[in-house]
Amino acid sequence: MQSPLWTPIPGLRWAILRTTDGGASWSPQSSGTTNPLYAVSFVDTQVGTAVGRGGIILRTTNGGATWTQIFIPGGMSLRGVAFVDANTGTVVGDPHPDPTILRTTDGGATWRFQSGGLLGHALFGVSFVDVDTGWAVGGDILRTTNGGATWTRQPAPNQLTSVSFVNAQVGTAVGAGGIILRTTDGGATWTSQSSGTSVVLFGVSFVDANTGTAVGASGTILRTTDGGATWTSQSSGNFNRDLFGVSFADGNQGWAVGELGAILHTTTGGE
Repeated sequence: MQSPLWTPIPGLRWAILRTTDGGASWSPQSSGTTNPLYAVSFVDTQVGTAVGRGGIILRTTNGGATWTQIFIPGGMSLRGVAFVDANTGTVVGDPHPDPTILRTTDGGATWRFQSGGLLGHALFGVSFVDVDTGWAVGGDILRTTNGGATWTRQPAPNQLTSVSFVNAQVGTAVGAGGIILRTTDGGATWTSQSSGTSVVLFGVSFVDANTGTAVGASGTILRTTDGGATWTSQSSGNFNRDLFGVSFADGNQGWAVGELGAILHTTTGGE
């Protein structure tokens, strides 16, 4: 089968690329920033949020055709973002001095700090399955069942960079050395999967228990349709820089973000 194509356009250094065919083809979008973008979260094919270095938050309500910039005071780098609907979202990032955990209930117009209780630790990824239940990963795995008001530790077999849960039990996490871990008991235990790569995987997104995409260093894109039992490499075209985050709104339409403010978009599931 022909390798899927995620295609940045030459000369568009700060492009955001979008696809609606699962990655078979990609179209450029303008992010309006040169800051690295570390994570992205779409709740449907129109409404999405991306975060990155310097406390930057980008918001789109038209599928990425245009993006509005929001900055968080303090300038800390924001590493992960998860929205469960158009209004309710959580962002995690570097210590400030506690790990940065921010929560919005008005679509990003205002944010409030939450405490993870881990002084000095950065958080790299976050995933929520509803407004109350979510996980954040970094040097530890944190879980909340009350919308982030309180967080509890779970076992962390490795330092992880991203996590994606599809329900309260089934989730996947990725990290350094191409590690991919799978849980079916809400994070109490994790099972290793073979990624076929040794590069750092920075982002992962599942739309259901079977269909997921992971992205990483040097434009790495991996796709599974069997819950991670097997992973297939996809092509990011001529974008050979690091991809830090990925989000799919459904089985076909997704976005990946990375260095130089790049955003890649597919409408073919990466194929």
